[in-house]
Amino acid sequence: MKVTKILKLVLLGAMVFGINTGIANAALITGSMGLTGSYDATATILTLNSATGTAGTGDFGDPAFPLNVVEFGTPGTIVNGVINYDTFTPVVNILEIAGWQLDLTTLVNDDSDPELLHLLGTGLLSGNGFDATSAVWTLSAQKVGSSYSMTITAVPVPAAVWLFGSGLIGLAGFMRRKA
Repeated sequence: MKVTKILKLVLLGAMVFGINTGIANAALITGSMGLTGSYDATATILTLNSATGTAGTGDFGDPAFPLNVVEFGTPGTIVNGVINYDTFTPVVNILEIAGWQLDLTTLVNDDSDPELLHLLGTGLLSGNGFDATSAVWTLSAQKVGSSYSMTITAVPVPAAVWLFGSGLIGLAGFMRRKA
């Protein structure tokens, strides 16, 4: 009986380890990209009209995959470029560039400078065979003007977090089973 329990625990541990190994090896996006473009604005709505790359690091600048690179002059496409920064709702597929896609999930309007529109928040990056990855973004534009600059940085959740979380789930299951 005791050998059977030990064997079950070893099997459970192997399964948890196998699942964790798969998650730890997920292809999350790393790096950041810079963009610039034109916009139109009202008092509460920003409409992006164009996007052009200015720089890319990490997966956005990897010369081994030149079609994925975001560099100075890389053309982008605005797909759903309307941002209401007064009553924000998430924006799915705001833009695409070099096979990458950005969704905006949160927004904060930093209204501390009367001359500058400064928006920041979180989002989700995807594309080019990578897993969807959390990101942070900032957008700056002169309130009187027509061009903006944007920085998007991937923030992949470390594999250790996934390992720790699934380990806790396994431990909870073990404790429940034992009780």
